[in-house]
Amino acid sequence: MKATLCALWLSLGCGLVHPTLAADFKSTAAKDGRVLVILSGEIIEGDSDTLKAAIKSANDVGKLVANIRLNSEGGSLLEGIKLADAVRFAKISTNVGNNATCASACFLIFAAGQTKFANYTARIGVHGASDKTGSETVQSGAATVSMARVAKDLGVPPAIIGRMVVTPPSEMVWLSPQDLQSMGVTMVGKPAQIPQIAADQPVSRQTLDEPVQLVPGGAQASRTVPTWNEVVEKATSLSASQNNGKANFARFCEPERKTCTIAVTFTLRSGKDGFLKIVEDLNGKIIRRETCEFNEFKDVRTCLNWDNGTSHRDMKNTKGEWHQVSD
Repeated sequence: MKATLCALWLSLGCGLVHPTLAADFKSTAAKDGRVLVILSGEIIEGDSDTLKAAIKSANDVGKLVANIRLNSEGGSLLEGIKLADAVRFAKISTNVGNNATCASACFLIFAAGQTKFANYTARIGVHGASDKTGSETVQSGAATVSMARVAKDLGVPPAIIGRMVVTPPSEMVWLSPQDLQSMGVTMVGKPAQIPQIAADQPVSRQTLDEPVQLVPGGAQASRTVPTWNEVVEKATSLSASQNNGKANFARFCEPERKTCTIAVTFTLRSGKDGFLKIVEDLNGKIIRRETCEFNEFKDVRTCLNWDNGTSHRDMKNTKGEWHQVSD
């Protein structure tokens, strides 16, 4: 991993809330002489040095650290990047075992494995970055973008990176076996162990026959209302399936309104274009979340505010500017 990435993170000073104790490292020797490292607990500054020391100790006696088993809900993203760098450089395999969790910064370490294994009962999750106090700020927004670049460098599929970018640090998107397999993970254990919610998901999210309707009306009113994360997942998968596996994300800021918007676009089954968007203020605080659909001429759009249920219609003028015409 390029040193410039770590330098960027150092300058931002970004990460999740730091715990008081470092992750717990244990090393065990397998029968074939290779060494297994077990990392559990929160990730903080210095953990990468501990892993490098374990690798050196094994090398000094003619052995190799072949596998690192992970069970962590995350911690310092900068340290997670350093750990991922060490794992990739040493060509170590990563493993999230039975009922173990690997989320947030831990996900980058997992993605860095030369080969990756996950039990069907494991929980592997992604979300955006926060600052050291756990808040969303301009700096943490920049850190999330940088984290996405690191994930891309590690070969994480665009659909998963997209969900990482749009998920607030206070929430978590748990990856399904299909998600994990899309990034080359070997699943172990019994598929029957998957919680029912995961077992009910389609085999391929790229070929959804009935994407969630993103504006009020129609059959959607009679269905169970999905969560925001579920809608984002479906929209991201749909967008990726329509763009050669890479979801179409955009970010733009409006200085006059002091806001920035992150959006993912796609085409609905009706043939009309739609998008999801998150609008943030200068401090990175979410102002609103909306689902929108264009008319067939793409000059009128109808948007639903996800948080309060209100809707509005906007019309585009000859200059390409959008103006609200109804509530």
